[in-house]
Order: sequence, then C-alpha cells, then structure tokens
Amino acid sequence: MRNNNAVFLTVSELTELLRIGRSSAYELCNSNQFPVLRVGKTIRIPKKGLHDWIDEQAQQKCS
Repeated sequence: MRNNNAVFLTVSELTELLRIGRSSAYELCNSNQFPVLRVGKTIRIPKKGLHDWIDEQAQQKCS
C-alpha cells in the first residue's frame, strides 16, 4: 500500500491487506455484506467500512 492516509483501498490493496486472492476479493466486493463504492467500473473499498466489517466478522466468530 502506497498511501497510508488514503480513505479508500483498491482491490489490489485489499488482497494484500487481507492476504486473499484476487477472485476472493472480487467475491467479497460483490457480496451485499461488504462495503464498496463503485465509480463506473472501478471498485473502491472505504477503509472505515472495511474495519467495521472486520470487527463484525470477529464478533460473529466469537459469539
């Protein structure tokens, strides 16, 4: 990741951060439960939304 101050992540940055494959990242982005912003054909993932989603997933696993 180049810019730590960025508000949004690219799909490539998401794959690096979560250590998942590109196809898994796109599956997440296409699910209704994952926060994404689409600008035309471009997908951006809000950092805050991603962190909130990770927190939700962790809470569900602990319950």
